[in-house]
Amino acid sequence: MAQTEIQSQNQSQPRQTANLSELDAISARLWQIAQDQQSDAASLLQILRVIEVIHKRIRDDLFQPALPTSRHELFNLLRDIETNGGWPHIYRMKINEICRYLEQPEELEQ
Repeated sequence: MAQTEIQSQNQSQPRQTANLSELDAISARLWQIAQDQQSDAASLLQILRVIEVIHKRIRDDLFQPALPTSRHELFNLLRDIETNGGWPHIYRMKINEICRYLEQPEELEQ
């Protein structure tokens, strides 16, 4: 599902500012790494932390300095963000969502 979302976002953007085939390959590799760890919550959490750090570094060190300085260019960027999928966001589970897993009855070993 995540791979499909990235591909659809890439196809909807008229201006391609990055090598999308390289991003697709990185995305596919990251997804494979996560699938290889699918039963190890600690490893998956570490993967999510790495993604979050990369997201923050790109946002703070590259994206923010590249923001337009004129109102017209900024308006065009904001319109593009709204039209093509919104602002990238890394969702964090809340503790009560995680605790719901504790409420599920454990499967009886047979």
